[in-house]
Amino acid sequence: MDQNANEYSRPSLVGAAPLGVIDYVRDSVGSHFFREQPAADGFTPSVASIITTEDDRQVFVKAGPTTDAGGEAVRTGAELAQVVTDLGPALLSWAERDGWYVAIYERLAGAAIVEWQREDIAGLATLSATMRERFDPSPLNGTEEYADAFAPLLGAWSALKDPDGPAGHSVEHVRNQEVPYGLRVETLAGLEEDWFVALRGATSLQHGDLRRDNVMREPSGRLRFVDWTHRWTAPNWADWVRLVPDISADGFDPEQLFQSLTGPETPEHEVNVMLAGLAGRCWRDGYLGAVPGLPQLRPMQRLQGDMALRWLAQRGVH
Repeated sequence: MDQNANEYSRPSLVGAAPLGVIDYVRDSVGSHFFREQPAADGFTPSVASIITTEDDRQVFVKAGPTTDAGGEAVRTGAELAQVVTDLGPALLSWAERDGWYVAIYERLAGAAIVEWQREDIAGLATLSATMRERFDPSPLNGTEEYADAFAPLLGAWSALKDPDGPAGHSVEHVRNQEVPYGLRVETLAGLEEDWFVALRGATSLQHGDLRRDNVMREPSGRLRFVDWTHRWTAPNWADWVRLVPDISADGFDPEQLFQSLTGPETPEHEVNVMLAGLAGRCWRDGYLGAVPGLPQLRPMQRLQGDMALRWLAQRGVH
């Protein structure tokens, strides 16, 4: 192994982090020299890297300033680890150092999902049942309703419906885009208007951001969720409304999949409302310009929006 101290004293993790963060990582892993591999996927605005020590042990490190969303996500994830337990990676330690939060997790074997396989569905169903058992109602205090947290991202359909309204400018770039699958903007706007009635008042703790890059498949085939960064509550089917469009992009029937993960008792209108809200955000934002450093974000949003709209049409929404 290269023993050049300068090479390893400031890897990309510490290029943006204070020395207190570097020292904490070194002390925690018991190694002065380490290699770093920044996470290739994901959209959380925080440092996320695989650290390999000089004796070839690996951990996963997240870090971010206490003053921004990235740091807040690091802190929340560390606090949630005691509740998440084996559904995600084990938290080894975390701390605040020099105005940054830093958390060190076990390095899970395997990799994030690239393409969904038929064998994954049984694993997801097991996770769904476990989350209903453990998280409904939420075992945590100090939570926030997902309906309220997502609300600032709503309004795309109503803005398209009313081009002269106060939010009309936010959708100018998609005004000439045809909404696919025979769906009407007026219908989608009507669903979006029911957002709070449909989603407020539920008490199930959510992951809140389930998609393939946040699901790890271990060599055994076991699935685990990473990036638990929200203290949100919602209906116990809401996480799966978020995930199913991602899975259906790989050829799975969304309605059959959703029923296999949640059961047949989910309320039809409320699910449609959530789908319309999610799809509107993706439809509007997915056609914006690329975000520096996140070239995969806009294509992901466009695909997710398209899959959500296709599912809505399959559910009989027109």
